[in-house]
Amino acid sequence: MSETGQRDAVRLTRIHKRYGGRVVLAGVELTIARGEFFALLGPSGSGKSTLLRTVSGIETPDEGSVWLAGRDVTHVPAYRRPVHTVFQNYALFPHLSVSDNVAFPLRVAGLSRSERRRRALQALTWVRLEEFADARIQTLSGGERQRVALARALVDEPEVVLLDEPLSALDPHLRVATLEFLKDVQARLHATYLYVTHDREEALRAADRVAVLNNGRLEQVGRPEELYHSPATAFVASFVGPINWLPGSREGNKVRLAGSDALLAVNGQTPETTGRVRIGVRPEDLRLGDAGPLPGRVVQRQFAGASVVVRVSTECGELTAELRGDTVIPGVGALVRVGWEAEKTHLFGEDQP
Repeated sequence: MSETGQRDAVRLTRIHKRYGGRVVLAGVELTIARGEFFALLGPSGSGKSTLLRTVSGIETPDEGSVWLAGRDVTHVPAYRRPVHTVFQNYALFPHLSVSDNVAFPLRVAGLSRSERRRRALQALTWVRLEEFADARIQTLSGGERQRVALARALVDEPEVVLLDEPLSALDPHLRVATLEFLKDVQARLHATYLYVTHDREEALRAADRVAVLNNGRLEQVGRPEELYHSPATAFVASFVGPINWLPGSREGNKVRLAGSDALLAVNGQTPETTGRVRIGVRPEDLRLGDAGPLPGRVVQRQFAGASVVVRVSTECGELTAELRGDTVIPGVGALVRVGWEAEKTHLFGEDQP
């Protein structure tokens, strides 16, 4: 194993998995560095939970290998792998105290009662719950139970902490605060997280890098801003954030909007495409004024706090613009010209899903 490989917390090579005749994972290649907050993002059925279970050892790949901390663990059973999982439902024991729940992996490992207690209390300080050490699980809130589950996953300092949709059981108003807390603990302890979610805001907000999974294949891996501003596929462009799609055709270094005389310059970084294309523009990148190439009429305005969401009917279909509140916002019925900067254009072949 190379020095680089030894520094990796997780390395997956050509992972294939099938259930019956259905392909669930198709040649997944992935490397996660030690101390990295890494998110697996994808819709339901994309294969992300299967990939997580493959890392944990619950599933064995049909092909490919799983490496943890420079060691091939493809055929090592789950209980012998240096990983712990934080589940959606926390999987806590209601008959045990908070500290005994946290200490449970140490009990399985055969540590003395005094050592289990010492290390459990230490882990509870990491998640700021030390004063609840002797409390019953039933007395805690959902957010506090989530933190107990995290302390249990961290108590014996595993190579990787696996988090399977960890915020799905929380009320919406608790999710942001809990996500920030998870990120804070990870950064303070330099822990490695593999975080599975279908929620793009969770992944983009917290992760150092994100892998977008679709139908068992990796569409793109990169930093959150890379996925959002430079999506590699139309699927990634749509999944990581709202986007307007317009039909058109490529003509050299320009694109012509379908059903329109508008001929637009495109970013020089745009991948080479020919013929019919799909033109994507984020709502916040649209500009409404007097100089854009596409005429339209405002059909709806929605106040969204720091911005106003404006829907515009055009000959290329209805578009959504997100305008900052400190700009001039046209009223419903106003005639406008819609435009955007060339470098904000996302261009894909028409046949790309």
